[in-house]
Amino acid sequence: MKPEKITKYGLLEVCELISGKRGKVSEGTYYIYGAGKKTKGTTDKFNCGSDTIRLTRKGTVGAVYFHRDPFWMDDDSFRVEPKEMIDKRYLFHWLLMKREEIERCADGDNQPGLSVARLSKIKIDVPDMEYQLKVVKLLDEMSADLKFFISHKLKCLKVRF
Repeated sequence: MKPEKITKYGLLEVCELISGKRGKVSEGTYYIYGAGKKTKGTTDKFNCGSDTIRLTRKGTVGAVYFHRDPFWMDDDSFRVEPKEMIDKRYLFHWLLMKREEIERCADGDNQPGLSVARLSKIKIDVPDMEYQLKVVKLLDEMSADLKFFISHKLKCLKVRF
């Protein structure tokens, strides 16, 4: 299985990084996530829909999660929105594989944070969409039970390990 075409892009050419906003804990059904996989509480609103890629930018810099359900994302993370040339799940798996490289994009001493300028220098080879979808199918099957996929419904958190 070989791709018909591969194009090299800068990471920020294939996706947009959108900062979260500080959430207010309340009695709600949506979990609030900061820089890790543990929740900070719940709220009655969400700022990220289903099937969202979250990239932590502070604390556990460079961790990547795929949220299956809506949630509130604090400003400790980025929502990763793919552009038309890349499949969301393909981008997610690529980010997982590049975690160490992403971690090296942190700057600062006391509380390091991801540098968008450094992230913009990371290069990604993007194959044609048909090939991406074949790769995603295989990788999803192999990684379905890993901790990077987070599902929660009605105050019932299920983190798969």
